[in-house]
Amino acid sequence: MPVATAVVLGLAAACYAWAASRVRRWPLGASASFAAALVVAAFALGGGVNAYSGVLFSMHMVQHLLLIMVVPAFLVLGRPLELLRRTLPERGRAVAGGIARSRVVSVLTNPVLAFVFYTGVVVGTHLTPFQQNALLQPGLHVLEELLYLASGYLLLLLVLGGEPLRRTLSHLMRVVVLLAGMVVDTIVGLTLMMTPSEPFPAYGRLGRAWGPSLIDDLHLGGAIMWVGGDVLMAALAIVVITQWVNSPTSGNDLGPWLEAARRSAVGASEGTDDIDDDEDALDAYNAMLSRLANGERGDPDR
Repeated sequence: MPVATAVVLGLAAACYAWAASRVRRWPLGASASFAAALVVAAFALGGGVNAYSGVLFSMHMVQHLLLIMVVPAFLVLGRPLELLRRTLPERGRAVAGGIARSRVVSVLTNPVLAFVFYTGVVVGTHLTPFQQNALLQPGLHVLEELLYLASGYLLLLLVLGGEPLRRTLSHLMRVVVLLAGMVVDTIVGLTLMMTPSEPFPAYGRLGRAWGPSLIDDLHLGGAIMWVGGDVLMAALAIVVITQWVNSPTSGNDLGPWLEAARRSAVGASEGTDDIDDDEDALDAYNAMLSRLANGERGDPDR
């Protein structure tokens, strides 16, 4: 493992442990998730995975999925931003709250931009000459790893939630984002599987005399992206749906547009917290259904 990587992971572990010790009743599950993120990151960035990612495209794809999905998911579930907020003094919390509500953070956590960033990274590093250049230039390979971590974290920060951010998505929209991510992984994976020739000749310059052929290795990498990426996205969707079912507003968490349409249909006012408990709104809704039924049968007084 590179020394810089080991230092960063070690500092992250020490800072998180120190902060967690200062917060009363910090969830053990969050600490375990953050520790898992560091362990998986160490596995992906050091040892055999990182070394062989420049030898086998299939191993590169394993590293890709670990860095863009597994590590970010554990990081988000570890809730480091919320932990930081709780360790700050009162004035520091106010400053942090202002930063969380700032325009820059709002742009970074925009779901459309986060998804476009994720899509651009996945497509740009596999269906362009970027991967070939990353194999030849170590600095570009480091940038590639950082792009995987950043794009995955920004996307899953919105999907898994739990951090003190101004912008949040409904559980329904979180599932939609994950399904859209599955489409991206599927398209790129299938494209690589159907590619008839090696698009990254740098793998061939090593003169490897063992393992799968270059084209078989390419197709294996595409299959790992397609199947592995979709399985991971499906697992995250199960997590989101579980959160949705267990949330106090599980029946009404439809997102702002669908909820507004639902309120309009039953005639609920904006100040109503739960339109299902608003008797006036339900009476209006029943009256609307009655008018529709009479309209279908025809009004005899007309």
